[in-house]
Amino acid sequence: MRDTELCKRLLVLQEPWDISRVRVDVQSQELHAYLTTGKPWFGRSPFEQHKWRWRHVNVGAYKTYIHATLPDEGGIANEPLSFLGSVGKDYTHGLARRVIDCLQAGLGYRQVCELLGIDVYLAWQIRHAISEGQFSGAGDKLAAQMSAEEDAEQARQSIPATGDPVWFNLLESDQPFHANMLGLKLLLARTRQEFARLASEDAKIIRVNAVRRFFIRHEKQLGDEIAQLDKFRSQAEAVSYE
Repeated sequence: MRDTELCKRLLVLQEPWDISRVRVDVQSQELHAYLTTGKPWFGRSPFEQHKWRWRHVNVGAYKTYIHATLPDEGGIANEPLSFLGSVGKDYTHGLARRVIDCLQAGLGYRQVCELLGIDVYLAWQIRHAISEGQFSGAGDKLAAQMSAEEDAEQARQSIPATGDPVWFNLLESDQPFHANMLGLKLLLARTRQEFARLASEDAKIIRVNAVRRFFIRHEKQLGDEIAQLDKFRSQAEAVSYE
């Protein structure tokens, strides 16, 4: 059986979707499936530029990514197929549903991350979508629970969690950040330079944790800097809704 046919069965694809090619990275343990809706030409799928990439449920120990372009017409783009995601999102409907199932089963937030092998930033996106009521199948009770937990966490902790997009916006932005401590100035300058060159989400999370730990260690001396994070958070939320 060919790799594409095997992957098609594992992902439970539905017509007119098909797999044009599969790429497996053994070193990083990643599986990339490139989807197409075009008809084969002499046994080969037509060339397609895959516009979107979504993280899907793992296939075994391999992190699985779906590459596809959503059709502009025909109603396909509006169907919540498990192996596809929404425009502008980083996860498939199937992964979101798996997270919801785990939360409804009583698992904690970090337990879900460990079980499904996803990083906290991606889990935060799904959790935020649940609290905003974007998943009708999640139920009002679970959405209210997620919203209440987020409100309690924000009230209990002045420094944002690792998965908060404010850190990514801070490190990806060229906008000046006024730091009174020399150590923070140097750390931010170095991390911002490195951040732009990082391709791995895991590597970015490591850099975020390093900056966040500095804020935690010097929280009493960084009142002004912590207040500035609110500005970067509002910018991150504005970008996410565009």
